[in-house]
Amino acid sequence: MHEGSNRSAVGSAAVNAIRRKYPGIPLFPGAPLFAGGSALQFEQTPPRTDVKFPILGFLKEAEATGYDLKQRFQDPVGFFYRVSDGSIYPALKKLAGDGLVTLRRERQGRRTRKVYAITAKGREHFRRMLREPAQPLFVFDESQVKIYFADQEPEIALEHMERSRRDDETRSAILARMVAEMRRAGASPVRRIMVELGCAITAAKARVLVKLSAQLKREIQVKRRARSRPKAAALGERLRREKRSETSRRFRASRLGRKIKMRPYGPVRTY
Repeated sequence: MHEGSNRSAVGSAAVNAIRRKYPGIPLFPGAPLFAGGSALQFEQTPPRTDVKFPILGFLKEAEATGYDLKQRFQDPVGFFYRVSDGSIYPALKKLAGDGLVTLRRERQGRRTRKVYAITAKGREHFRRMLREPAQPLFVFDESQVKIYFADQEPEIALEHMERSRRDDETRSAILARMVAEMRRAGASPVRRIMVELGCAITAAKARVLVKLSAQLKREIQVKRRARSRPKAAALGERLRREKRSETSRRFRASRLGRKIKMRPYGPVRTY
């Protein structure tokens, strides 16, 4: 049986056990997790938040140029929502075309700035989007993907786990300082607790990685000892056979020596 078939069987058995324990509770709909047609399934990847929503949110607070908006995405919101520079300007163009923002040009020396402002229609659209349920959380974590596929090379998995732990500890420290600064500055408590949530989640992930890394190291050692036992047993058996063979050889040589000493002399020949 192939290794993939073994994994699929293990996954199906785990899912069946879950279904027996919780009958009638549907698991996640979507594409199958295991190639063998397992019942355990994940939802399809939820769509990302439309970048036009945070843009309207920023413009609701103040007018801004495209460059200003790029800078705003580096604020605390950047820790839980990433946007590429190339997506901001097409979104602004679409918002202007839909009448959700206005555009005016301002001369600044030899350059012309494009300044965007939200309209009444844009504010209403923003409030409608704000009340809509958020998409379910879906984590895009490259390190976790690499750890998953390092099952045959656990040392590499441990390296990724250690690197991720260090990154999370650094990030949580930055967020903790940001929370303290927001408190001193009297920032919105709603925004502050979102940063606090990110800080708590990141710090908790770092602590869990410490625990899981230690657990993985123990399991690796157990498996190595288990693999080495048959080899050690075979080596011990071979050494015992060699020792018995050497003992038997010496015993035979000893008996032969005694026989030679005890052998009577024959008649003396004379010529």
